[in-house]
Amino acid sequence: LHDPAMNLRQRVEAVFRFEEVRPTPYTVWYDGEAGKKLDRHYGGSAWREGIRNHIQRVSVDWRPRRYTGPGVFTDVHGSVWQEGDPEHLVEPTLREPSLAHFAVPSYLPYLDGTGRSTASREGSGRLQLSLHEVRELLERNRESQDPAYTVVDYGYGLFETAWMIRGFQEFFMDLLLEPLFAHALLDQILERHLEILGVLVGLPCEAIMVVDDYGDQRGVAVGPETWRRFFKPRLQRLYERIHSAGKTTFHHSCGNVYEIIPDLIEIGLDVLQSVQPEAMPVYEIKKHYGKSLCLWGGLGTQQLLPFGSPEQIRSEVRRLKAELGRNGGYVLTSAKPIMREVPVENAAALIEASIAED
Repeated sequence: LHDPAMNLRQRVEAVFRFEEVRPTPYTVWYDGEAGKKLDRHYGGSAWREGIRNHIQRVSVDWRPRRYTGPGVFTDVHGSVWQEGDPEHLVEPTLREPSLAHFAVPSYLPYLDGTGRSTASREGSGRLQLSLHEVRELLERNRESQDPAYTVVDYGYGLFETAWMIRGFQEFFMDLLLEPLFAHALLDQILERHLEILGVLVGLPCEAIMVVDDYGDQRGVAVGPETWRRFFKPRLQRLYERIHSAGKTTFHHSCGNVYEIIPDLIEIGLDVLQSVQPEAMPVYEIKKHYGKSLCLWGGLGTQQLLPFGSPEQIRSEVRRLKAELGRNGGYVLTSAKPIMREVPVENAAALIEASIAED
């Protein structure tokens, strides 16, 4: 399907109806330092104008910070963090598995960006903005001559929020040793997230993304059965809330979630994002689930992009377009943004291969 009359959004919508669209829709995302390296490589910033990102992802940032020292802040739950890359949890707010003196607060008062950190807007990919800023961006996109397909996310999901409140190792132990507490905590988090979705589904966007990392390099971090017991039914309620507003469901998860892909499809997931080839068999996912689940990602950023050659990158992009793009259901992008460590020749190869005709 090659219809020059279709705009970017319409092309993505066709792909998500499992219609084959050529050239393959794509997004290119990169961090600020990578963007500066590419400016030097191309002798200016004109290369940015040649990228027509078919999907625009934007994040509503509701996470206020109260600084208590240099680079040290307390989050909305009362947990203490140290800034860095990545940020480090210093002291979780719940030292014991008890909700006797704690309740997960409503996040709605912070959707206007009050007290949030100033996120870098350099680069391309995911913008972190207040609700008002997100609405303005989406409205401008709708009014543009070639609107992109828009996806809104709201940051950390059920699992990530739970361990940020309780501590990473501690919450893993709670799932095994304190299941009643774990269920109660997740129920409170679910209600707060449903409140956020009640606001976000009113935005002029096509899709809402749930962001929750379930996988490590080997598989589902808590194990598939534990995931099904604690997370599957609650995640289904989030997906149902998104679908009830006529929006498409996206889910971002790093790592290997191959074992629970049938579960995600069963409870209503439309599009899986990241799809790290170093952790999951990308082409097997397309073979087995390509008629039921759409994919956004698939190009490796752990091995291929930083350590491969430009020709290897071009070759893999061509293969992803040909095989994953067959019969629709796929938007090309890297599993993570182009980082500053990526050789500039490799970054340029990815960009040029992404925007090339196929």
